[in-house]
Amino acid sequence: MKKPSILVIDDEESITANIAAFLSARGYAVTAVNDGEDALQAVRDGQFSIIVSDIYIDRVTGLDVLQQAKQAGGNPAVILMTARGSVRTTVEAEIHGAFDYVAKPFEMRTLLAVIERAEAYLAQPDAPPELDDESQAFGNIVGFSPAMVDVYKKIARSARSEDTVLIAGETGVGKELVARAIHDHSSRAKGPFIPVDAGAVAASLWESEIFGSTRGAFTGADRDRPGVIESARGGTVFFDEIGEIPIETQPKLLRLLQEKEYRPLGSAVPRKADIRIIAATNRSLETMVRERAFREDLFYRLNVLRIDIPPLRERRSDIPFLVKRFFSEATTAAQRRVWLEPAAEGLLNDSAWPGNVRQLKATIQRIVALSVPGPVSEDALRPFLIQQTRDAEEEDPTGELNEMERRQILRVLQETGGSKTKAAEILGIQGGRCTRSLPASNASAGHLPTAIPKSSAASFCASVPVRLDDRLAKSVRQAANAAREIPTEHEQMAKDAAANRK
Repeated sequence: MKKPSILVIDDEESITANIAAFLSARGYAVTAVNDGEDALQAVRDGQFSIIVSDIYIDRVTGLDVLQQAKQAGGNPAVILMTARGSVRTTVEAEIHGAFDYVAKPFEMRTLLAVIERAEAYLAQPDAPPELDDESQAFGNIVGFSPAMVDVYKKIARSARSEDTVLIAGETGVGKELVARAIHDHSSRAKGPFIPVDAGAVAASLWESEIFGSTRGAFTGADRDRPGVIESARGGTVFFDEIGEIPIETQPKLLRLLQEKEYRPLGSAVPRKADIRIIAATNRSLETMVRERAFREDLFYRLNVLRIDIPPLRERRSDIPFLVKRFFSEATTAAQRRVWLEPAAEGLLNDSAWPGNVRQLKATIQRIVALSVPGPVSEDALRPFLIQQTRDAEEEDPTGELNEMERRQILRVLQETGGSKTKAAEILGIQGGRCTRSLPASNASAGHLPTAIPKSSAASFCASVPVRLDDRLAKSVRQAANAAREIPTEHEQMAKDAAANRK
């Protein structure tokens, strides 16, 4: 079978030469072009089945090449590549029909895999036509790493669909920005975008807040009150931290997703919903399903389209760009002449950011607000980084348990016969978290010895690498303080025997 002809476009001759040599060795007929106008002319000639073009050539861009290819006909597969990928270019590439978008630097086998997919796509006689969408690109998300380019592609593809989207990622990675980007480039862009913090709505108010209520539905309900679903008609509802939805309310949300209808509180007549739902979570819903804390059928309804946003530690090459963006925004907003010395900028770039983009932005805002006008040196910057580390330790789910807290968890587990569920109820924490406080051998077995001698408790607990979030640690501390004087099983037996002797 004859290999398709390929046009490779880049302003750097070394890049086009390397790609041409690699593909030619694999049987492809390759033409290399290093000038934008020459590239447009080659595309107009319509001789190529696959076009591989850099986004930034010269005055001509890869998007110009893409547009010319569509106008010339022949339906070539256009693959765009760049070292400066952005939300705008990625979304425009998707909207205008690019086959794929590759972030530099890449391995040749990565490009070959994309070309082979394009070759297979072109071989299909009934390939579906590309949709034409004139939506405007957005630019609130910063990131040029391959991981973020993949997120941008998923945003663009999700925007074309009406299916439910689940956005997963740690706290502070920018889940709401992604949700807004999907909405802004969807057919519902002119409708409202209403975010709902699922964890902030009390269980008793959930139904009336989300679905609305009718007159007389409860004491004081003197009129019909629209809820979020009605207010968002024609638009998008974004449920942030969807895992926090009360379990008793989840069937109602499931019905909304399945039947596209809902029933206001106090009404016997269902109403049709005209919304799209996007949900986000920083927790593992799969784990919650296994622990019966989240409905499995609701999870499947939410997890139709999925976007996983990488934490900042997995895209460290984006940090310098984020620092520049946030510093520019903060100095403009504060109208202050403050700037970073190179060493200080390097220190920010090399720092750990467990709170992700949100923590980085907040730290830069603090630096700009509290620094004296002029350059910020490395020494002047360090106190801010010490503060952000303290903040992260307080907010990040990685606080070390002390000895008393470890002993209390083990004692409660011992009293409940090793039942993590019962221990969790007593301690006021989630059952799955108890597993973290057990050594691997016991955690996997799901039980503890029926008695742990007090003399070995300290060494036993010291071997447990427990790290819990602030809320969990607080619950354990409260339980530990309340039970500080509770005797162990052996101590209680000794006291009982002494009492009997008296």
